[in-house]
Amino acid sequence: MPSSDSIRRVLVATDGSARATKAVAWAAELADRYQAELHLLRVVVPKIGTAPGAAERDQAHRDEVTLRQEAEALVGDRGRGHVAIHEKPAHAICQTAFDNQIDAIVMGNAGMSGRKEFLLGNVPNWVSHNAPCTVIIVNTETEEPAGWRKLLKRG
Repeated sequence: MPSSDSIRRVLVATDGSARATKAVAWAAELADRYQAELHLLRVVVPKIGTAPGAAERDQAHRDEVTLRQEAEALVGDRGRGHVAIHEKPAHAICQTAFDNQIDAIVMGNAGMSGRKEFLLGNVPNWVSHNAPCTVIIVNTETEEPAGWRKLLKRG
């Protein structure tokens, strides 16, 4: 287990979905355990062929305030909120982690099953291979993963 001063900042990306909320809860518990800052991130993907304008920047600012308030509700004054506007969410997560000297990124496992996702890649996979820090992937599935019992029997 890491020493108490090795995890000072925890980042979790969220879109507000039920699955993302599970990852946020996990990250908040980790942040509490180490008395670390909790950084909530929302990545906004701009529409193809458009640059973010004033309306998008205003919305991003409002979302950042909301995320900070949510983080503060979870961990008090150690809560932080961020919004990144980027066409590649995985890149935005890694850049935010780098910019804020994050020690651990917590992510849900959304999009990590199936042959298509394996071949095409997904956000948690890309982040786990490119992040500047430790990445913790939380099982946010609501149902038992298909086929796992078969894999265990082959063992």
